[in-house]
Amino acid sequence: MKKRLHFYIVGGILLIGIILGSIFDLQINEFLFDRYNGFGLAVSAFGMIPGYGSLTFMGGVLFALTLHSKEFKTWLKVIFYIFSVTLYGLAVYFLGRDVFNINGFYSPQISWLGFVIMGLINIPIGYFGYWMGKRNTNPKMWIIVLILAVAMFVALVPFTTLLKAIMHRPRYRIAIYEGHIGFRNWWQVTSNYKDYIDASLGALTKDEFKSFPSGHSSATLCSLITLILIPMLEPKMKDYDVVLFYSGFAWTLLIMFSRMLVGAHFLSDVCFGALITLVCVYIGNEIIVRKFLPKEEPAKEVVANE
Repeated sequence: MKKRLHFYIVGGILLIGIILGSIFDLQINEFLFDRYNGFGLAVSAFGMIPGYGSLTFMGGVLFALTLHSKEFKTWLKVIFYIFSVTLYGLAVYFLGRDVFNINGFYSPQISWLGFVIMGLINIPIGYFGYWMGKRNTNPKMWIIVLILAVAMFVALVPFTTLLKAIMHRPRYRIAIYEGHIGFRNWWQVTSNYKDYIDASLGALTKDEFKSFPSGHSSATLCSLITLILIPMLEPKMKDYDVVLFYSGFAWTLLIMFSRMLVGAHFLSDVCFGALITLVCVYIGNEIIVRKFLPKEEPAKEVVANE
């Protein structure tokens, strides 16, 4: 996407959310909280499909590029085939584990079913990526896919996951509603979280100290990767790149709301998680636009003959 302004607009909205959350996190959750809200649980369980589905989509695109390439050497094709299948497997794993665990419809005895469901759902997503990949005319598209894959990895692992491991912010549903710990601001490290896990409060697990930042928000905004790739693969969709971009953000807002609704996160958590991904995707997009997309020719002025 070549229009930086829209990245700045979304980033500004998320920054405002972080500021408001820094002041009103507790009050907002007290107003919204409904631990077993069916809508909130359903969106929490299935809402990350567009985000992690980007892995499957990229895998399908890369598979098509590899299959139809006459330039890739055999060893490189093997690597890309394995990478494509790995992306599908990662998407199924990360999506499947949330359907019937504590972040969704908590039923550990049928947790395996979540992986089956997500495995089936990701098949058409992968085929869509394959179909779009066959339509590609940019010989550098495989590099673009790898750059966006790296951007997604950096957003979710070094930043989001590492911050969770450092901050250990207790979730609202345990910290406040059940009265075990007490409220913590997003910048306050809960270094003594193990004291609560090891005590007689058997309901507490390490996962209940992973409120900041929101992994759901960070992963869901990764849907922008698919929505940015589509116009690059299909020139006819370039006129809809802004609509696609804001569709991904709108869906992320829905996920953010659902996570606050069930007491899994505060406003600052969800905004910060989404902002991490936005920055990483923005950097990846800047590299792609400057290095690997065709340059737009300046419009030629038509001079009327006198």
